[in-house]
Amino acid sequence: MGTTTTSSEIAVTTTATPSWRTGLVADPVRHRLPRIAAAVECLAGPLPEVRIVITSRTAGAWLATEAEAGAVGGLPLATRIRAALSAQASARRAGAMATCVLAADHVLVVLFAPALLGGSEDTLIETLGHELVHAAQLNRPGRRQARLEDLRANHRLIDRPVADSYRAEAQICLEEAEAHELEPAILAAVRA
Repeated sequence: MGTTTTSSEIAVTTTATPSWRTGLVADPVRHRLPRIAAAVECLAGPLPEVRIVITSRTAGAWLATEAEAGAVGGLPLATRIRAALSAQASARRAGAMATCVLAADHVLVVLFAPALLGGSEDTLIETLGHELVHAAQLNRPGRRQARLEDLRANHRLIDRPVADSYRAEAQICLEEAEAHELEPAILAAVRA
């Protein structure tokens, strides 16, 4: 099922691991998504094609890893398993509620249903808005290609100078700060 926004279609699915938890999160996401996406596009820029999957952290880590592997042209199974386990552990330690990754032909937003069930509706709006800001950032000129290069370097598919890696990390920090700063404005726009 998709919901139309200003510049693109956003598909929301729970098919990866449907459960009562994903169903409880899916309804408010589908209900609030048009206003959240419109606010993000107004504040951060147009959205690319986005797919939202609502699932558990374990399944979400695997889906995110598979999406990134597809974006870089494939990775060996052992590398994908290690990356997924690392992503799952990192998300659990940080108490992550969602993640946004680059896929081959779209941006994938994974919402972790169990983490979101314990929060308020405002938390859901801010979390989804935050991840959609990251999607909009990946739609900016040159950013998709730069992120693909980052992924290739992270998986040792290409060599690059250490200074380029530091610049890539700095860019990610700037984008994270922008997404956090826009959360209150997104919430206010959705609540208006």
